[in-house]
Amino acid sequence: MCFSLAWSAWLFLAVDAEPSSMINAQGWAVMLSSITAVLALVGFCLYQVLSLPPVEDEHLKGPLEIDTRDTD
Repeated sequence: MCFSLAWSAWLFLAVDAEPSSMINAQGWAVMLSSITAVLALVGFCLYQVLSLPPVEDEHLKGPLEIDTRDTD
């Protein structure tokens, strides 16, 4: 809730902002490069996780083979 109030306050103030306080070319470059870097990292991590080889069922053990000794 606090974040949405701060965002709406910033948006309200940005409407009346002077042109000198708007984002310049360097700001756009930094913002676009950081967004691109984050999206590239997320894409790389998703690719690495989703391209793992499938797990074989033979190595998995079901819960019925575990002896919890609560039925003795």
